[in-house]
Amino acid sequence: MLQRLCVYVFSVLGLVLFVAARPARAQLGNSGSLEGVVKDPSGGRVAGATVEVSYPVSGFQRTATTDADGAFKFTNVPFNPYHLTVTATGFSPFTQDVEVRSAVPVTLPIGLKISASSTSITVEAGGGDLIETQPSAHTDVDTSLTDRMPLES
Repeated sequence: MLQRLCVYVFSVLGLVLFVAARPARAQLGNSGSLEGVVKDPSGGRVAGATVEVSYPVSGFQRTATTDADGAFKFTNVPFNPYHLTVTATGFSPFTQDVEVRSAVPVTLPIGLKISASSTSITVEAGGGDLIETQPSAHTDVDTSLTDRMPLES
């Protein structure tokens, strides 16, 4: 009877160790994942942003587009340091260096800044009236100035 109890205990103990060792073995890989949410300055989520992760030494490069919730995810990313770039229309590009060192997902909160807009204006002269051809100091006087001048009586 004692022998059957020992066999039973060792069988259960072996089964527990086998089941517990399986998840640990799955984490011994050499890749992880990157995930995050892209937000604007007010905290709103940015859909359609382009997220790129790259490691120039190995040539590794992946691109993703954020979903309607502003979320992105890269899976099966080898352990290395990476350069992350996020671009979206109307926002300044965002860059960050990220290291993937374990199977635990790297979660990145990304806040984009509104880009500065620039406007250029080209002025062209249509005739000779606007272009000064003689470099001399002078004052242009119009009738509104002479109408406001005090007159001697």
